[in-house]
Amino acid sequence: MNSLDDRADSINVVEVTRAVRRGWRALVICTVLGALGGLCVVLYAPRRFASSASVIVRAGSANGAGSVLSKLGLGDAVPGLAGVSSSPVETEMAVLSSRALVGQVVDSLDLQAAVTSPPATAARSVLRQLRLASAFRSVKYTVEHVSGQQYRFTSGDKSYPATAGAPVVLPEGSVVLRADTALPPKFTLRLDDREEAIRVAQAALGVSKTTGSDVVSVSFQASDSMTAAAVPNLLLADYLVRRRSVDRGTNANRAAFIGAQIDSVGKQLSMAEDSLRRFAEKTGMLQPEVQGKLQLDQAAELRKDIGTIDVERGALAQLTQQIASGQMTPRQLAAYPTFLKSPGINALLGQLVTIETERNQLLEKRLESDREVMALTASVRNVENQLTGLAASYKASLDRQRLDITAQLDTIRRVLGTYPGAVQSSGRLQRQAKTLAQTYTALQVQLVEARLGAIGEGGDVQPLDVATPSKNVVFPRRGLTMAIGTGAGLFVGIIMALFAGLLGRYVEDPQAIERTTGVPTLRLDAAVPLLVSGGSVTQTLLLVPVDGRVSTAGVAERLARTALSRGTEPTVLDLSGTAVSGSKALTTDVNATVRRHEQSEGMVIVRLPSLASDATAAALNPQRPVLLVAPPGRLERRVLLDAIQTLRRLDVPCVGVVVNRSSDAASV
Repeated sequence: MNSLDDRADSINVVEVTRAVRRGWRALVICTVLGALGGLCVVLYAPRRFASSASVIVRAGSANGAGSVLSKLGLGDAVPGLAGVSSSPVETEMAVLSSRALVGQVVDSLDLQAAVTSPPATAARSVLRQLRLASAFRSVKYTVEHVSGQQYRFTSGDKSYPATAGAPVVLPEGSVVLRADTALPPKFTLRLDDREEAIRVAQAALGVSKTTGSDVVSVSFQASDSMTAAAVPNLLLADYLVRRRSVDRGTNANRAAFIGAQIDSVGKQLSMAEDSLRRFAEKTGMLQPEVQGKLQLDQAAELRKDIGTIDVERGALAQLTQQIASGQMTPRQLAAYPTFLKSPGINALLGQLVTIETERNQLLEKRLESDREVMALTASVRNVENQLTGLAASYKASLDRQRLDITAQLDTIRRVLGTYPGAVQSSGRLQRQAKTLAQTYTALQVQLVEARLGAIGEGGDVQPLDVATPSKNVVFPRRGLTMAIGTGAGLFVGIIMALFAGLLGRYVEDPQAIERTTGVPTLRLDAAVPLLVSGGSVTQTLLLVPVDGRVSTAGVAERLARTALSRGTEPTVLDLSGTAVSGSKALTTDVNATVRRHEQSEGMVIVRLPSLASDATAAALNPQRPVLLVAPPGRLERRVLLDAIQTLRRLDVPCVGVVVNRSSDAASV
């Protein structure tokens, strides 16, 4: 026999189709039941009507206080003051579905009472007035017409007489029936407490926003079309009244509060500005940070000048000492950089050079004792003395300059010592004044917005559509309900058919048997060779019927022909008649008989009775594979699995299952 397909674990659509086809009865029954269920819902389920109204709710304008503060650069500086009085659309939707508004509608429309039968009857069409206790259990009353204007309320074993137009006192409160309209001869009235009625109304209420717009839709479902239309209209009317009244008071109070805050902040701002002015007058510092930086820069320049003067003073003192000691001549002072840049020094040097030149020219003709030579020599000394005097004067000037600069630097140092405290005080006063100024500006903007909001109350909410009573029910819809019922029944039927076909009591085809047992299974075909896996390992094959209805003769004959075609001499040993019952003993040594035939060179095919017989038990051996023969048609899954489990417990290999026609017994 062929081995199992590698895809045995995957879903086979053909097998699923066969399983559904085999369970067609469950499929048909479930589909019919689903259709009947949908029909029952259409015929007997309570009707639900729906109506909707809409309103335009615009969110806060982009020109509000938030945008104004942002343009002024105060949005981050003064958090909490950038809000506007207009609420976003989501907030208005939450208000529309709030318990407060729904409770007002419940009280106005007497939604604590509901007529359950006859259907599509509004409670207000039979009740004129309803006054109930705050809390009680939901109760149903059957109201029957007695005579004239007389009615009777009945709940369980208690009854209460009532007259139309007059209040009837019930344990839950008082009810007044209408006397101006004809009431049904009999109807059922359910009474709920206020909290339960609000909960039911909120569950039936739907508030939604149209995508990409500010239109809010309010829908409601009820057992009658009049209530379904009245609830959205009354809810929107109460919402508009509440918004115009409550918001008007809110904006007015907000404007008054902001005005008081503006006065308080204005006084604080004036005090802060006066303190800042007095501090500036007292210290003489308008901007301590800037002035301190200038003073530091000036002190640095003075220290630089002192360094330069000290260098010049040192160099000049060294030169004058060398002149006094005779190591240098006065004329060498002209080489000093400062003197070199002086026009007066340069003029003296020019005069000195001229006199020296004249003197040298006279010395060529005359003696040093000559009167003119001596005059020129005196002139040279006079010029040199002038240079020495200039050097002394310049040194004294440098000393005076250093003293003056040092005095200025000391003054700046004393002033800088007072700057840290002044900067701290000035910074605190400036920050306080700046914060108060920003707060004052933001409050001014908020005051304008609050006043504008008080002027334009309710202007951003406009009714759009009004709810009208609907003639069509939203539940149950005939076509949709029937389609859902039929589809659900069909789906359940397919599931049950699959379970019945795949895991049911019976198996009916080779594929189901192979999937159940895990061993190769095929249907016997006279035109197809019957090959058995493992034939090269053993020469003996045991044919065991799974059910007494099937014969193994046809399978044995087909195995023998296949063996002959492959050059193997087969021997068919028929032991199917050796079964015993009751107290009769087994007269044939089955094991010895099979072993004797196994000594031959050919293939031994042993036909045995069922697994429950002694002959089969005697012939079973781990070295002898078993080929189970199943009858055609329906076969109990339990019988097949018991046979496989019995062979596995005995470690007897099962090479497969062959489905054989029961009529083969007569032909062999």
